[in-house]
Amino acid sequence: MPEFSFRQYCSVCGNKIHHTIDVAIAPEMTRSEVICEKCQDHTNMLLTTCPECKEAFQYFISDLDFAEEVQRLSGAYVRLISGIRNSLKEVIEEFKVPVPKKWSVGLSCTCGNEFTAEIPLPQLEENNE
Repeated sequence: MPEFSFRQYCSVCGNKIHHTIDVAIAPEMTRSEVICEKCQDHTNMLLTTCPECKEAFQYFISDLDFAEEVQRLSGAYVRLISGIRNSLKEVIEEFKVPVPKKWSVGLSCTCGNEFTAEIPLPQLEENNE
């Protein structure tokens, strides 16, 4: 994984924060939480780097842990569908619902490469008794 050093300013108190983070190569993403040493504010980051040049990185900054929320919501959906399937197993022989395998976003690098970054999502188990 390429290592990148950069700085950002705390959105609460303005404190300068320096980072050095190993960043996954797309389609994988690195999750990181940054805590301001001055005010203890938490910022969540998702980072990935271009698989072609490995020189530039893309990042998403939020107070919300986006990757965790996407996985939590998709997990709830999978549990709901699984419960429905289990409650209907006496009534119907086959119950199939498509479930997305990943959340993805298309990105463009300064080198001109276009690529995708992904977050894997929970899946239905085949034999959920």
